[in-house]
Amino acid sequence: MKRSVYQESNRAITCMKRRFAILSMAACVALSGVVAGSGCGVWMGMEKIDDAKQAKKQAEKQRQELEKKLQEGQGSD
Repeated sequence: MKRSVYQESNRAITCMKRRFAILSMAACVALSGVVAGSGCGVWMGMEKIDDAKQAKKQAEKQRQELEKKLQEGQGSD
């Protein structure tokens, strides 16, 4: 009788270890997805900032060209 109790407790411990291992692996997979996702979000945000800077430079260049043409047009009148 003592032997069967020992075997049952040993099985229970083995099952707990398996559950813990499965939960640990699931947590690692979930966290790696979160980290990867946030990294991609940061990268995409940086790309958007770069795009906005480029658009600002282009708008500034066009504004300067228009001002120059306006001044040339006023000077010829």
